[in-house]
Amino acid sequence: MDSGEVKEYFEKPEVVADYARAAEEVGLWESERIVFAGRLNPSGALLELGCGAGRIAFGLEKLGFGNIVAGDISASMVGAARALAVKNGSKVRFRTLDAVKLDFGDASFESAVFGFNGLMQIPLRKNRRAAMKEVFRVLVPGGKFAFTTHDRNAERNSQYWEMEARRWAHSVQYKKLDEFGDIVYDSHAGSVFIHSPSVAEVEEDLAIAGFELEFCSRRSQIAEENAAVCEFSDECIFWVANKPSA
Repeated sequence: MDSGEVKEYFEKPEVVADYARAAEEVGLWESERIVFAGRLNPSGALLELGCGAGRIAFGLEKLGFGNIVAGDISASMVGAARALAVKNGSKVRFRTLDAVKLDFGDASFESAVFGFNGLMQIPLRKNRRAAMKEVFRVLVPGGKFAFTTHDRNAERNSQYWEMEARRWAHSVQYKKLDEFGDIVYDSHAGSVFIHSPSVAEVEEDLAIAGFELEFCSRRSQIAEENAAVCEFSDECIFWVANKPSA
């Protein structure tokens, strides 16, 4: 899957409208509130990646996070987020950026968030690792990185992945897929790419980037979400990792 195709999807007006609606009507999930407010420092500078139309950033601001920079690879998403910021009097600073190559100096932030499985919408494992390394670089020693992923090992998905494994073994997988765990599915706005990793895969990538794992839990084990959240999103795993102090 080409990264340009992923970006093109998130530039579509109907997709931007969906994310803007979620920013205003869905807001921060209860699980996000518990994990982010409980484990990240609200007084320090925070970087949100894959911010979409600002759903998480606005929610964090309401929780008392007062120094937020939020960015997305889609200029259209950033435009929608800025419009909502003006409408709601938010002080979040939104900008267009590429998580694989951040234009911030070393040790610029105390925490970073990559929510709604956004990290896994970067095609190719080498690029997802590059994004993790960039987050590691821009965090201060002792800084924290919180993000979510799907779980390829979840029992409810086992039949699908057993079938996928057979396809890959016989080289008959969908040709747009580069790596086992990749998914391309159809939405009302076109094809959506996401990578569904195993827990071991994420743990390995975090270690290679230099992080130490602090927390890992399924969303359903953290909080019971309301109907709007469940309609908007699926079960996922929350991760929080530390950049060692020394």
